[in-house]
Parts: sequence; C-alpha cells; structure tokens
Amino acid sequence: MILGMTNLELAQKLKDLRDFLIIAGYDESHAVRYTHLARTIEKLPENLADAALATGKITLPGVGPLIERYILEIIRDGVSSKQLEWEEQAPISVLELVRIESIGPKTARRLYSEFGISSLATLKVALDEGRLENVSGIGPKTLRCLREAAEG
Repeated sequence: MILGMTNLELAQKLKDLRDFLIIAGYDESHAVRYTHLARTIEKLPENLADAALATGKITLPGVGPLIERYILEIIRDGVSSKQLEWEEQAPISVLELVRIESIGPKTARRLYSEFGISSLATLKVALDEGRLENVSGIGPKTLRCLREAAEG
C-alpha cells in the first residue's frame, strides 16, 4: 500500500503507464485514456487515493470496473496488473527513456524496438557503438540530449 499518495503522484503513475504501454506496443489510441484520467485526477480537490482506500471504490466519470481495478492496484501496490501483463513485451526500464528531454513514448518505442535500447545503460552502449548516428528522425539535437542523459 502506498500511504499518502497524492493526486499528482497517482496522475504521474497513470502517465507512466500510458508511456510504458505505448513503448511496449499497446494501441496508442487506447493508452491515451490514462492521460485524460491523469488530468482529471490532478484537478481533484480531495485526495483520491485516501478515498479509494477507505471505500474500495473509484468514483470518477468514465471509470469502469477494469480501469477502477488498475487504479486501485496502483494505489495499493504501486503497480497495476496491466503494466505487469505488458512487461512481457518490454521491461519497465524503458521509462528511463521518456525522462530524456525531447524523447516521447513513440521515439522511446522506436529506440526499444529497432535498437534494443531499454534503459539509460543500453542507450550509452548504443551511442558508444555509433548505432544511432545517421538514423532518420534522430537529429543532432536529439543525439545531444541522448548523450547527455546517457552520461548522467
């Protein structure tokens, strides 16, 4: 159980879930629902996690039983079964890539699927080997951001 989880923390976990699912190959049009939900949660005046732990329910418009289950799992365990299910497609470490300036989930997905880059450590190896040089869609600015992130 994640005690004292704020709405902003819960919203970030949902955004991370969206990014992770997109990188893992989940349909982006379905993954964006977590973005919308995160925005709703960020604006709530009351703490959703505390209310959910007290009642065992999530009472938000548009949240059905399945999404409710995922949110409750995140609140209780820090991770949803949806994420665990998709970890067969990509390691959770791929989220390190979207933390890099100018790298979104689609670019991170490409780095993972085409180049096997699943973390900052594997990014550093790929950069050191020159595998990202002259790659279409990865320009000098993106390469600079990747190098800075990989060097820490």
